[in-house]
Amino acid sequence: MKPYENYLIISDLDGTIIPRGGKVSEANKKAIAAFAAGGGHFGIATGRTPEAAAGYLGGVDITAPSVFFNGSMLYDWQKKEVLVTRPLTAGDGVKDPTLWPLFAERCLELFPKACLEVYTEDNCNIISNPQNDDPRLPHEYYKYRHCSLSEVANLMRTPWLKFFASDEPAVLRCLEQEAEAMGTAAQSHHFYSEVNYLEFVAKGVSKGSMLAEIRKMPAFRGMKIIALGDYLNDRELLEQADISIASGNAHEDLKKIADFTGCPAEEDLIVWLLDHFAKITGKEAK
Repeated sequence: MKPYENYLIISDLDGTIIPRGGKVSEANKKAIAAFAAGGGHFGIATGRTPEAAAGYLGGVDITAPSVFFNGSMLYDWQKKEVLVTRPLTAGDGVKDPTLWPLFAERCLELFPKACLEVYTEDNCNIISNPQNDDPRLPHEYYKYRHCSLSEVANLMRTPWLKFFASDEPAVLRCLEQEAEAMGTAAQSHHFYSEVNYLEFVAKGVSKGSMLAEIRKMPAFRGMKIIALGDYLNDRELLEQADISIASGNAHEDLKKIADFTGCPAEEDLIVWLLDHFAKITGKEAK
């Protein structure tokens, strides 16, 4: 039996196996390759699109279905095929899908300096003033476009996978309160993926909910799943895993629920994981 057989690692990217502003290190790539050679499977769980993630993952062997849009999409990396989507209109308790464009319109009115993005399966649609664009955009590896809200307002024709707002934390707290007042909060799962990023996906949707879908697949049924993360949007992922690991630089609340706290992202978390594999899994990796 190979040393990592029947194990699946599924990892967040930024702040977990990618240092802020960096890419997957050569050391982590070699560790992932060694894990795969030893019978293990590797996948990712990120808020990014597949196209965006690809720019950071050159040379990484992804062999498991992976989670994108913070749980709104499950994607087969090898076949380049979308397996499952969970648009905002698919959430439990959705009573009025037209509420989302109305909420977006209200955000444009109340928060004129916020960057507001609507993610569909094939694009990032920025509906706010280009002057408000998040500084990360020119450095990303995916296409995006500026458009009017009216161009994406029909959710039946253009399903929204995620609604995203970037602004100062105090402004986002006000935006969150507006979501409560309008009812979109009750129809969604909303969370902070960074201190200045507030995201809305369908109610019941998370990285963890898509991990549950992976468990149902015959090829991965019965596998032990090791999940890695660093921020609050990784909570459900770590909770659904058999073994959970927070990076050394993770949010303190995430460290509290993780089974283990590893090294910071800058020190190669996958390398750390394999170095401590026997202790983490409770058996010797032979």
